[in-house]
Amino acid sequence: MNKIGTIVMAIVLLIAGNSFAADTTGVVYKVFTPTGAGKSVLVKSGDKQLKYFAVEKGVSFGFNVTGPTKVKIMTRAEFKPGIKELNYEIQTWEANHLIKGRKATTTPSALSVGGLNIGLARDMIIDVPEGMHSYRLWITSDKTDRYYVRFYQIGAVSETEPDYIQPTQFKQQVTLVSGNNLQAYYLVDATGGVSLTVTGPMSLEIFCRANYDHDMKGRAKYTLGMSEEGREITQFSGVVSMSSKAQFKELSELIPSTLNTYTYSVPAGKHIYQFKKLESATPNLALRFRVAKSSNPGSVQ
Repeated sequence: MNKIGTIVMAIVLLIAGNSFAADTTGVVYKVFTPTGAGKSVLVKSGDKQLKYFAVEKGVSFGFNVTGPTKVKIMTRAEFKPGIKELNYEIQTWEANHLIKGRKATTTPSALSVGGLNIGLARDMIIDVPEGMHSYRLWITSDKTDRYYVRFYQIGAVSETEPDYIQPTQFKQQVTLVSGNNLQAYYLVDATGGVSLTVTGPMSLEIFCRANYDHDMKGRAKYTLGMSEEGREITQFSGVVSMSSKAQFKELSELIPSTLNTYTYSVPAGKHIYQFKKLESATPNLALRFRVAKSSNPGSVQ
């Protein structure tokens, strides 16, 4: 790059401010809001206000990414009074598979949140393969209980995309392929299979498909049950037909149905919901969740 080009690039990065970051290889990342984000906090760094999200010790933090791409996760540990150095472990999981892990050592920085110092940043970079992926970030240490994280991805990322939510627990995640679109779904059967944690008040959208085996034909009925603390709170019923446009990437033995969408008003407070198939001749149901566009959610986990 000639001298003029170098100057132009420097000006671009300065104008970008807190929206972009470059690593030591010169790769430029753009900040994005993770799908599982709860309430953000603003951390003052010089003349900038940077948005971070809190992660509690031992609590997974979900986010969805469509590859191929790279994601950089910037982490800062909260320092309790009297602590001068601490070690912590960062792990990123997809379903039950550890994608990447690292052990980090940090010392207090000049930044603080709520009167407590936070540490020098320690990053993790993930190579995301082709397709849609639902990851969980997990951080732990024996010296602190809270961490602040910031997410970056190569290329432009919209912060206004629909806020899809990853379940807190699930038995099996599958990828639905429809044209050029890849979407993560989670399977439930008569024994359950999905647990979702949300904080209201908010409006929750539930996307549901019944899954056909190759011997089934015609229309199929189903009933999806939603419970909390062992008590059923509502049911969603539907009639579907076999989709002619969609298929599962991992499950050639199952054919997804057409889509039904339901909306549930989550009351104030934290709620842990369980889902299971109550009635259907189909082997199982596939679910996907989103904060309704008109909703002003408290948080999702």
